[in-house]
Amino acid sequence: MKIIDILLNSDPAVKRQAQIYLLGEQSPYTEDGWIGKFLSRYDSEHQTWGNGIYGPKWTSTFYTLRDLKSLEIDPHHAVYQHGLNTLLHNMWNPEQSVEDDVCVVAMLVSLLSYGQQPASIIEEMIHYLRSMQMPDGGWNCAAVHGPSRKSSIHTTLSVLEAYADYENHGYTHSLPVIKEQIQTGQAYLLRKKLMKRESTGELILPYIVDFHFPTRWKYDVLRSLSYFAAIRYPYDPALKEGLDVLKKKFTKGYLTRGSQYSGRVHFQMETNKIGAMNTLRGLMVLKHYDFDVYVEVLRKEIAI
Repeated sequence: MKIIDILLNSDPAVKRQAQIYLLGEQSPYTEDGWIGKFLSRYDSEHQTWGNGIYGPKWTSTFYTLRDLKSLEIDPHHAVYQHGLNTLLHNMWNPEQSVEDDVCVVAMLVSLLSYGQQPASIIEEMIHYLRSMQMPDGGWNCAAVHGPSRKSSIHTTLSVLEAYADYENHGYTHSLPVIKEQIQTGQAYLLRKKLMKRESTGELILPYIVDFHFPTRWKYDVLRSLSYFAAIRYPYDPALKEGLDVLKKKFTKGYLTRGSQYSGRVHFQMETNKIGAMNTLRGLMVLKHYDFDVYVEVLRKEIAI
């Protein structure tokens, strides 16, 4: 069986994204499969998931909305919108600094931009993110509460994703002033070849070459490559080592689901040896950066 057939017979959210991003077909939003399971766990009385706003990880409202966004729920779905309103009510008040974690604010921007929330609220958050860029070009959530003057790969990628979601979903007011920040943030990751310490050339963290879905707030090489591919970033030699890691993991014609971050979950999405979402995301990267390898993977017969 070919990997595209496996994806098309996977969860409806995976099937839909494979049709759109790999086959170039149109496909309507779905509420079936994993998306439906998440929706069924919504507490309509309190407008929350998991009896919490940001915690517990990973069943809280915040991280459930992250999961739904990654599965591309209809952004106008009433439950998604109610969840966003809950986050705004509990997590954002610029006058009182209810939420001042840079990484969390960035992820909020992504969720709100996807949900087409009012520009005025998102602009407040963008203004905050703009003010928190570090001298080395990235961002670090620890800069708010500690003395750190060095950026974090986790936070930097979250901010870059937020800026991309802001632009992709039609917000324009701050684009002229964040363009330079985007470029310096990208340069920060590229200097590290997406995964290595500039000082020693060693891996920044051992687990970042393992690919995870869901990604939670944490960085890994596939998440970084997915960001660059999604914005149609041209090939850069600094991407080579990350792409080599990805290609090596495709030896059997698919990616595994990878290790999971510890914490509560509503249910286990990926249960097979083939990680459908990781494979889909990896193929999207290969389609942009190495079409020949992409075609080779699609032609490979997979024993299941």
